[in-house]
Amino acid sequence: MDDTAVVTELLGAIAARDRDRIAACLAPDARLRALTPHRLREELGPDLIAGRYSSWLDALEEFAVTSSDVEQVADRVRLRYRFHGRDPAEGWQENEHTAYATVVDGRIAALDLSCAGFRPAEPPH
Repeated sequence: MDDTAVVTELLGAIAARDRDRIAACLAPDARLRALTPHRLREELGPDLIAGRYSSWLDALEEFAVTSSDVEQVADRVRLRYRFHGRDPAEGWQENEHTAYATVVDGRIAALDLSCAGFRPAEPPH
């Protein structure tokens, strides 16, 4: 896989909320740094990173990625995706993540992510 291929695969895994596929995109010593509106979160290793995605996404009902793109930026790959879902307690929510991936030997070794936060949203049309 070239650098964008594994990041595109990660996007598909996120869209499917598939924890095993997310973990499979990551190097054994992968690192996630995620700046959320409330705090900086750091995870090490595929299982913990995939678990962090599960904690963000699994509770949402009627979840869908509504827009996304992947683009090479020099020696990193930018991943951007917006998603929509219904939180059972908070109602419809929208969020966007922008991340920069460092890919080594076909796997993501580092992912630096910023999160817009879960924002109240209208139901999809």
